[in-house]
Amino acid sequence: MPDDTAGLIELRAEDFEDVLAGNDFLVINFGASWCGPCRAFRTAYTDTADENRDITFALVDVEKQPELRTAFDVEAIPKIAVLRGGALVFAHEGALPEEALQDVLRQVRELDVEELRRAAAASRA
Repeated sequence: MPDDTAGLIELRAEDFEDVLAGNDFLVINFGASWCGPCRAFRTAYTDTADENRDITFALVDVEKQPELRTAFDVEAIPKIAVLRGGALVFAHEGALPEEALQDVLRQVRELDVEELRRAAAASRA
């Protein structure tokens, strides 16, 4: 899986399960190179990743990864998905100000991870 120059990982469908299994806290930014709002949001996303190095931040190019686009029901970009303990706990279509993204991460940090894991396992069964 190639690393992005900003320290973000480029997430591909074939790597998703391994990345999810290896990361308790995963934030995914869905976008495309031609998308102006995606490019504008990229700065806030990268800055937030730099300030939260204990969290895994990933990028998904929706044109190159249609399976992930479908799996996360991406209808508009940019879209953010936050997973904790294997469960999707937050999703938002549209750019977020950096302060709002930081606030989402703060709230997600406070969640009971064991409860999330049980819920995620139950939903997969």
